[in-house]
Amino acid sequence: MSIDIFFRGYALQFTLKQLRYVDAALRTGSIAHAAREMNISQSSISAAIDATETLMGVALFHRMPAKGIRPTEAGVHATEKIAQFLSSARILESDLMSSKGVAVGSLRMGCYAPTAPFMLPRILNSVRAAHPQVRVEMKEGDMENLVEFLNAGEVDVALTYRRVTPETMPFMPLFPAPPWALIPEAWPLAQKPAVSLHDLAAEPMIMLDLASTHHYFGQLFKARGLSPNIVYTTRSSSVLRGLVAANYGYSILNICGPQDRKEGAGYVCRPITGKLDTPSFGLAYTRAARHTSIVSAMLSICARLAQEGAFDDLVMAAET
Repeated sequence: MSIDIFFRGYALQFTLKQLRYVDAALRTGSIAHAAREMNISQSSISAAIDATETLMGVALFHRMPAKGIRPTEAGVHATEKIAQFLSSARILESDLMSSKGVAVGSLRMGCYAPTAPFMLPRILNSVRAAHPQVRVEMKEGDMENLVEFLNAGEVDVALTYRRVTPETMPFMPLFPAPPWALIPEAWPLAQKPAVSLHDLAAEPMIMLDLASTHHYFGQLFKARGLSPNIVYTTRSSSVLRGLVAANYGYSILNICGPQDRKEGAGYVCRPITGKLDTPSFGLAYTRAARHTSIVSAMLSICARLAQEGAFDDLVMAAET
Protein backbone atom coordinates (compact mmCIF):
# COMPACT_ATOMS: atom_id res chain seq x y z
CA MET A 1 0.00 0.00 0.00
CA SER A 2 1.31 3.46 -0.88
CA ILE A 3 0.44 6.74 0.80
CA ASP A 4 0.61 10.35 -0.28
CA ILE A 5 2.18 12.65 2.30
CA PHE A 6 2.58 16.38 1.83
CA PHE A 7 6.09 17.56 2.58
CA ARG A 8 6.90 21.26 2.04
CA GLY A 9 3.95 21.61 -0.29
CA TYR A 10 4.59 18.54 -2.46
CA ALA A 11 2.62 15.30 -2.49
CA LEU A 12 5.07 12.41 -2.14
CA GLN A 13 4.22 8.73 -2.38
CA PHE A 14 5.61 6.23 0.12
CA THR A 15 4.79 2.77 1.38
CA LEU A 16 3.68 2.37 4.99
CA LYS A 17 6.54 -0.07 5.55
CA GLN A 18 9.10 2.47 4.33
CA LEU A 19 7.78 5.09 6.71
CA ARG A 20 7.88 2.72 9.67
CA TYR A 21 11.49 1.81 8.94
CA VAL A 22 12.53 5.44 8.49
CA ASP A 23 10.68 6.43 11.67
CA ALA A 24 12.52 3.73 13.63
CA ALA A 25 15.85 5.04 12.36
CA LEU A 26 14.92 8.63 13.18
CA ARG A 27 13.82 7.72 16.71
CA THR A 28 16.72 5.42 17.61
CA GLY A 29 19.49 7.31 15.84
CA SER A 30 20.92 4.02 14.63
CA ILE A 31 20.29 1.72 11.70
CA ALA A 32 21.32 -1.25 13.85
CA HIS A 33 18.94 -0.28 16.67
CA ALA A 34 16.13 0.34 14.20
CA ALA A 35 16.69 -3.09 12.64
CA ARG A 36 16.51 -4.77 16.05
CA GLU A 37 13.34 -2.88 16.97
CA MET A 38 11.63 -3.78 13.69
CA ASN A 39 13.07 -7.31 13.69
CA ILE A 40 14.47 -7.02 10.18
CA SER A 41 17.90 -6.72 8.55
CA GLN A 42 19.95 -3.53 8.61
CA SER A 43 19.98 -3.58 4.82
CA SER A 44 16.17 -3.28 4.80
CA ILE A 45 16.36 -0.16 6.98
CA SER A 46 19.07 1.32 4.76
CA ALA A 47 17.07 0.55 1.62
CA ALA A 48 13.99 2.28 3.05
CA ILE A 49 16.06 5.36 3.94
CA ASP A 50 17.66 5.45 0.47
CA ALA A 51 14.30 5.09 -1.28
CA THR A 52 12.70 7.79 0.86
CA GLU A 53 15.60 10.21 0.38
CA THR A 54 15.54 9.61 -3.38
CA LEU A 55 11.81 10.30 -3.53
CA MET A 56 12.10 13.44 -1.44
CA GLY A 57 15.23 14.67 -3.15
CA VAL A 58 16.89 15.56 0.17
CA ALA A 59 19.09 13.75 2.66
CA LEU A 60 17.33 12.83 5.91
CA PHE A 61 20.43 11.70 7.78
CA HIS A 62 24.06 12.49 8.33
CA ARG A 63 25.77 9.08 8.34
CA MET A 64 28.66 8.98 10.80
CA PRO A 65 30.81 5.83 10.78
CA ALA A 66 30.88 4.14 14.20
CA LYS A 67 28.66 6.92 15.59
CA GLY A 68 25.29 6.07 14.11
CA ILE A 69 23.12 8.50 12.18
CA ARG A 70 21.92 12.00 12.90
CA PRO A 71 18.95 13.72 11.23
CA THR A 72 19.61 16.60 8.88
CA GLU A 73 17.46 19.74 9.01
CA ALA A 74 15.09 18.09 6.53
CA GLY A 75 15.15 14.93 8.66
CA VAL A 76 14.12 16.85 11.76
CA HIS A 77 11.22 18.37 9.83
CA ALA A 78 10.23 14.98 8.44
CA THR A 79 10.39 13.28 11.86
CA GLU A 80 7.31 15.06 13.20
CA LYS A 81 5.32 14.57 9.99
CA ILE A 82 6.09 10.86 9.78
CA ALA A 83 5.38 10.26 13.48
CA GLN A 84 2.02 12.05 13.23
CA PHE A 85 1.03 10.07 10.18
CA LEU A 86 2.05 6.70 11.64
CA SER A 87 0.15 7.46 14.85
CA SER A 88 -3.00 8.29 12.88
CA ALA A 89 -2.53 5.23 10.68
CA ARG A 90 -2.14 2.95 13.69
CA ILE A 91 -5.28 4.32 15.33
CA LEU A 92 -7.24 3.96 12.08
CA GLU A 93 -6.00 0.40 11.67
CA SER A 94 -7.00 -0.48 15.24
CA ASP A 95 -10.45 1.09 14.92
CA LEU A 96 -11.16 -0.66 11.63
CA MET A 97 -10.06 -4.00 13.06
CA SER A 98 -12.20 -3.36 16.16
CA SER A 99 -15.33 -2.47 14.17
CA LYS A 100 -17.05 -5.71 15.26
CA GLY A 101 -16.99 -4.62 18.90
CA VAL A 102 -13.85 -6.51 19.93
CA ALA A 103 -10.75 -4.41 20.62
CA VAL A 104 -7.96 -5.40 18.25
CA GLY A 105 -4.54 -3.96 17.50
CA SER A 106 -1.73 -2.47 19.56
CA LEU A 107 -1.90 -0.25 22.61
CA ARG A 108 1.20 1.73 23.53
CA MET A 109 1.25 2.13 27.30
CA GLY A 110 3.64 4.20 29.33
CA CYS A 111 4.24 3.51 33.01
CA TYR A 112 6.04 5.34 35.79
CA ALA A 113 8.95 2.96 36.27
CA PRO A 114 8.93 2.51 40.09
CA THR A 115 5.25 1.51 40.01
CA ALA A 116 5.48 -0.93 37.08
CA PRO A 117 5.95 -4.14 39.15
CA PHE A 118 2.79 -3.38 41.13
CA MET A 119 0.50 -1.99 38.45
CA LEU A 120 1.27 -3.78 35.21
CA PRO A 121 0.59 -7.44 36.13
CA ARG A 122 -2.92 -6.74 37.43
CA ILE A 123 -3.86 -4.51 34.51
CA LEU A 124 -2.27 -6.60 31.77
CA ASN A 125 -3.89 -9.77 33.08
CA SER A 126 -7.29 -8.12 32.76
CA VAL A 127 -6.50 -6.77 29.29
CA ARG A 128 -5.41 -10.20 28.10
CA ALA A 129 -8.54 -11.84 29.52
CA ALA A 130 -10.98 -9.29 28.06
CA HIS A 131 -9.21 -8.48 24.79
CA PRO A 132 -6.85 -11.30 23.79
CA GLN A 133 -6.22 -9.76 20.38
CA VAL A 134 -4.78 -6.55 21.82
CA ARG A 135 -0.98 -6.30 21.84
CA VAL A 136 0.43 -3.99 24.52
CA GLU A 137 3.71 -2.20 23.85
CA MET A 138 5.30 -0.93 27.06
CA LYS A 139 7.46 2.13 27.63
CA GLU A 140 8.74 3.08 31.07
CA GLY A 141 10.00 6.45 32.24
CA ASP A 142 9.82 9.06 34.96
CA MET A 143 6.78 11.31 35.33
CA GLU A 144 8.10 14.08 33.08
CA ASN A 145 9.14 11.55 30.41
CA LEU A 146 5.61 10.17 30.33
CA VAL A 147 4.07 13.58 29.68
CA GLU A 148 6.54 14.05 26.83
CA PHE A 149 5.68 10.60 25.44
CA LEU A 150 1.97 11.45 25.49
CA ASN A 151 2.40 14.84 23.87
CA ALA A 152 4.65 13.36 21.16
CA GLY A 153 2.21 10.53 20.45
CA GLU A 154 4.76 7.90 21.51
CA VAL A 155 2.27 6.33 23.94
CA ASP A 156 -1.54 6.26 23.99
CA VAL A 157 -1.98 6.12 27.76
CA ALA A 158 0.33 6.38 30.76
CA LEU A 159 0.09 5.06 34.30
CA THR A 160 1.44 7.88 36.43
CA TYR A 161 0.72 10.40 39.18
CA ARG A 162 -1.46 13.42 38.57
CA ARG A 163 1.19 15.57 40.24
CA VAL A 164 3.10 16.33 37.04
CA THR A 165 0.52 15.91 34.26
CA PRO A 166 -0.92 19.22 32.97
CA GLU A 167 -4.40 20.14 34.17
CA THR A 168 -5.51 20.23 30.55
CA MET A 169 -4.46 16.62 29.98
CA PRO A 170 -7.26 14.08 30.59
CA PHE A 171 -6.60 11.90 33.62
CA MET A 172 -8.62 9.08 35.18
CA PRO A 173 -7.69 8.68 38.87
CA LEU A 174 -7.50 5.10 40.15
CA PHE A 175 -6.56 5.65 43.80
CA PRO A 176 -4.98 8.20 46.16
CA ALA A 177 -1.36 7.34 46.94
CA PRO A 178 -0.25 8.65 50.35
CA PRO A 179 3.45 8.52 51.24
CA TRP A 180 4.75 5.54 53.22
CA ALA A 181 7.97 5.16 55.19
CA LEU A 182 10.25 2.19 54.56
CA ILE A 183 12.25 1.67 57.76
CA PRO A 184 15.04 -0.85 58.49
CA GLU A 185 13.51 -3.55 60.67
CA ALA A 186 16.37 -3.22 63.18
CA TRP A 187 15.52 0.40 63.97
CA PRO A 188 13.45 1.23 67.09
CA LEU A 189 11.09 3.20 64.81
CA ALA A 190 10.16 -0.07 63.13
CA GLN A 191 8.31 -1.05 66.32
CA LYS A 192 5.84 1.82 65.94
CA PRO A 193 2.57 1.21 64.01
CA ALA A 194 2.98 4.62 62.32
CA VAL A 195 5.65 7.31 62.21
CA SER A 196 5.71 11.07 61.78
CA LEU A 197 7.98 13.22 59.66
CA HIS A 198 9.39 14.59 62.93
CA ASP A 199 10.39 11.01 63.82
CA LEU A 200 12.19 10.65 60.49
CA ALA A 201 13.76 14.05 59.84
CA ALA A 202 17.04 13.49 61.72
CA GLU A 203 17.50 9.92 60.51
CA PRO A 204 19.57 9.10 57.40
CA MET A 205 17.33 9.10 54.32
CA ILE A 206 17.72 7.31 50.98
CA MET A 207 16.03 9.46 48.33
CA LEU A 208 14.43 8.18 45.15
CA ASP A 209 16.02 10.69 42.78
CA LEU A 210 13.80 10.89 39.71
CA ALA A 211 12.36 13.96 38.01
CA SER A 212 10.03 15.74 40.47
CA THR A 213 10.48 13.23 43.32
CA HIS A 214 13.21 15.19 45.09
CA HIS A 215 11.01 18.29 45.16
CA TYR A 216 7.92 16.37 46.30
CA PHE A 217 9.57 14.52 49.17
CA GLY A 218 11.43 17.64 50.21
CA GLN A 219 8.17 19.61 50.32
CA LEU A 220 6.62 17.06 52.67
CA PHE A 221 9.23 18.00 55.26
CA LYS A 222 9.36 21.69 54.39
CA ALA A 223 5.62 22.04 55.03
CA ARG A 224 6.37 21.17 58.67
CA GLY A 225 9.49 23.31 58.96
CA LEU A 226 11.76 20.28 58.62
CA SER A 227 14.55 19.14 56.30
CA PRO A 228 15.32 15.51 55.45
CA ASN A 229 18.80 14.18 56.19
CA ILE A 230 19.57 12.77 52.72
CA VAL A 231 22.64 10.54 52.75
CA TYR A 232 22.11 8.49 49.58
CA THR A 233 20.19 8.97 46.34
CA THR A 234 19.29 6.42 43.69
CA ARG A 235 17.17 6.31 40.55
CA SER A 236 16.27 2.67 41.14
CA SER A 237 13.46 1.68 43.50
CA SER A 238 14.99 -1.82 43.72
CA VAL A 239 18.35 -0.40 44.82
CA LEU A 240 16.51 1.86 47.26
CA ARG A 241 14.80 -1.12 48.90
CA GLY A 242 18.10 -2.98 49.08
CA LEU A 243 19.82 -0.07 50.83
CA VAL A 244 17.00 0.25 53.36
CA ALA A 245 17.11 -3.50 54.02
CA ALA A 246 20.89 -3.23 54.54
CA ASN A 247 20.29 -0.61 57.27
CA TYR A 248 21.73 2.38 55.37
CA GLY A 249 18.69 4.53 56.05
CA TYR A 250 14.94 4.88 55.63
CA SER A 251 13.07 6.00 52.56
CA ILE A 252 9.64 7.25 51.50
CA LEU A 253 7.53 5.91 48.64
CA ASN A 254 3.94 6.49 47.61
CA ILE A 255 3.22 2.88 46.67
CA CYS A 256 4.19 -0.09 48.81
CA GLY A 257 3.20 -3.54 47.60
CA PRO A 258 2.34 -6.69 49.54
CA GLN A 259 5.99 -7.82 49.32
CA ASP A 260 7.03 -4.68 51.20
CA ARG A 261 4.88 -5.74 54.14
CA LYS A 262 6.08 -9.32 54.41
CA GLU A 263 8.36 -10.40 57.22
CA GLY A 264 11.96 -11.00 56.26
CA ALA A 265 12.21 -8.14 53.75
CA GLY A 266 14.77 -6.41 55.97
CA TYR A 267 12.52 -3.39 56.40
CA VAL A 268 8.99 -2.53 57.46
CA CYS A 269 6.44 -0.33 55.73
CA ARG A 270 4.71 2.22 57.98
CA PRO A 271 2.09 4.90 57.31
CA ILE A 272 3.13 8.49 57.99
CA THR A 273 0.87 10.44 60.31
CA GLY A 274 -0.55 13.90 59.70
CA LYS A 275 -2.15 15.63 56.75
CA LEU A 276 0.19 15.07 53.80
CA ASP A 277 0.25 15.95 50.12
CA THR A 278 -1.33 12.82 48.62
CA PRO A 279 -1.24 12.60 44.81
CA SER A 280 -3.68 10.60 42.73
CA PHE A 281 -2.34 7.71 40.71
CA GLY A 282 -4.13 6.89 37.50
CA LEU A 283 -4.24 6.81 33.74
CA ALA A 284 -3.26 9.88 31.71
CA TYR A 285 -4.11 10.11 28.02
CA THR A 286 -4.66 12.63 25.25
CA ARG A 287 -8.04 13.91 24.04
CA ALA A 288 -7.41 12.46 20.60
CA ALA A 289 -6.65 9.00 21.98
CA ARG A 290 -9.74 9.00 24.20
CA HIS A 291 -12.03 8.39 21.24
CA THR A 292 -10.23 5.30 19.96
CA SER A 293 -11.76 1.92 20.73
CA ILE A 294 -8.59 0.45 22.18
CA VAL A 295 -8.01 3.33 24.63
CA SER A 296 -11.67 3.30 25.61
CA ALA A 297 -11.31 -0.40 26.41
CA MET A 298 -8.25 0.29 28.59
CA LEU A 299 -10.03 3.07 30.50
CA SER A 300 -13.01 0.79 31.10
CA ILE A 301 -10.80 -2.02 32.41
CA CYS A 302 -8.88 0.26 34.77
CA ALA A 303 -12.09 1.86 36.08
CA ARG A 304 -13.55 -1.58 36.79
CA LEU A 305 -10.39 -2.74 38.58
CA ALA A 306 -10.40 0.37 40.78
CA GLN A 307 -14.08 -0.12 41.61
CA GLU A 308 -13.44 -3.76 42.52
CA GLY A 309 -10.62 -2.76 44.89
CA ALA A 310 -7.84 -4.34 42.84
CA PHE A 311 -5.37 -1.67 44.01
CA ASP A 312 -6.40 -1.49 47.67
CA ASP A 313 -3.40 -3.50 48.88
CA LEU A 314 -1.10 -0.77 47.54
CA VAL A 315 -2.60 1.99 49.68
CA MET A 316 -3.98 0.24 52.76
CA ALA A 317 -2.02 -0.89 55.78
CA ALA A 318 -1.62 -4.62 56.21
CA GLU A 319 -4.12 -6.22 58.52
CA THR A 320 -2.90 -6.95 62.01
